[in-house]
Amino acid sequence: MSRQLADSPAASSDGLGGDFVNKACNPWRTWEGGMRDEGKPVPPVYPAPAGMLPPPPPDVTKRRVAKVWQTSTRGRMMGEEGCHDDTESSGVLGGDGHQDFRSERTSLPGLDAQSFDAVSLLPRVLSFLDERNIKYHVTRFSPSHDEAEVERELARLGMGLLEGVPVEVPGQGLILAITPASLALHLDDLSKLFAQKQVRLLAPGEISQRFSFEHSTNIVPPLGDLFGLENFLSPLVEQHHTVGFFVDSAKTLITLDAAEFRRSIANVSALQVPTRPKYRVIPTEGRKAFKRCILGVSLESADFYAAKLVAMTDWIRRHYEGCDVMLGDSLHRITLRLNSSTDEDAALERSKWLARDFVYASNSIFNPADAAYRFNFVYSSGVQDTSEYKSYYNQLRGLFRAKEEFKKSVDDFAAYYLSRVPGREHSEAAVDLSGTYLLEELAVICCLAQASSPCTFVYPGSLTILQEIADGKHPYLPPSLLQIDYVKLQLKRRNWFHG
Repeated sequence: MSRQLADSPAASSDGLGGDFVNKACNPWRTWEGGMRDEGKPVPPVYPAPAGMLPPPPPDVTKRRVAKVWQTSTRGRMMGEEGCHDDTESSGVLGGDGHQDFRSERTSLPGLDAQSFDAVSLLPRVLSFLDERNIKYHVTRFSPSHDEAEVERELARLGMGLLEGVPVEVPGQGLILAITPASLALHLDDLSKLFAQKQVRLLAPGEISQRFSFEHSTNIVPPLGDLFGLENFLSPLVEQHHTVGFFVDSAKTLITLDAAEFRRSIANVSALQVPTRPKYRVIPTEGRKAFKRCILGVSLESADFYAAKLVAMTDWIRRHYEGCDVMLGDSLHRITLRLNSSTDEDAALERSKWLARDFVYASNSIFNPADAAYRFNFVYSSGVQDTSEYKSYYNQLRGLFRAKEEFKKSVDDFAAYYLSRVPGREHSEAAVDLSGTYLLEELAVICCLAQASSPCTFVYPGSLTILQEIADGKHPYLPPSLLQIDYVKLQLKRRNWFHG
């Protein structure tokens, strides 16, 4: 996981460091490598402290292998003196890989918008925040993190991940639009706010030139006051209680409470920035005009990160009167078991944590504060505790044994499911476990579907067996399953400069 570099001076009132953050105000103060000393899992706590991502789900199967790091903090961080105490440190990062430092930063004089470069930007941003007594946290992703790992961690911010977008307005110069990174500026609507003047976004090379950055980049901290620019905010910025933004690269992240962020920018326009999804949704043809849908969610899948999720939920609102969000927490335990040697109980606990963490991060996408449309979250673990589920599962298991055609469809899915992740074993036990996943999933869908009120199962990927059922290939299945239509959503990134 990522490494917590430092809290702002304002974030710790007693000047003490900690294993994760200041223990005096840390609800996870016993968190050590995902385990308590006595070896019991640490339960998740919501909500997260202001300005912080929640800790990662506990790996309750074993104490995680620690990442060893060594660093010299002798008065230097990112090329700027005075950022840390004059000490040398080495340590072991266990569990979530976070290590805290109490920072001591020198105040810098007023910042000239033309005086920035990639080396000095981070300490100047921190000084800018410190001068305003803003509480924040700095997280540094080590070079060993690949892009997918960073994106998985950022997904936990949901719509709270922000970006600054420099916009050229004819006759006015540069402004800084501040939006969730999962959305794109709606340029036509933005132009209308400026009396039909055709606004223009800066290319990465132009950003580097105009801001005197050392390297070509499209990363601009969403702090217009720092650069002497007027801020134009999206109204969605303050709907997520924790926000974050990158500073000098996609490896250094600052997180803070939304109210603290709002305090950090004073020069804010009354005009609100218009945005739209970065992706467009292309559904399969022949969709039936049902009023209700079920959106299947795959945990830890990039298809359900904020940018794509915004597009999917927007499409669903326009096509269905109601939608159940099926969170396969108990189903995901099988994925965890197939990907590692995790035992059943440990995998189930972790998968439940992941599902609730997903809802915590994504609720502002599903159910914005001002939206009348409400998505209903359904956890498969709750469904699987019912007698109705057990009846459906036993029925499907019996059909699996009795109907060769159905068995072949399930086995084909199992083989495909195993092949999606390189390195998975294809033993008979793995195939059986993968087939169990599908039978359990179908039984949960049976419970959510109503034979008297047909619905559509929506998913951003291929579920061949659901298409077969919708096409009438398995007429002996439970009636509630036969009433379901299946729509595969294809997500295409819009061909816009921004986003």
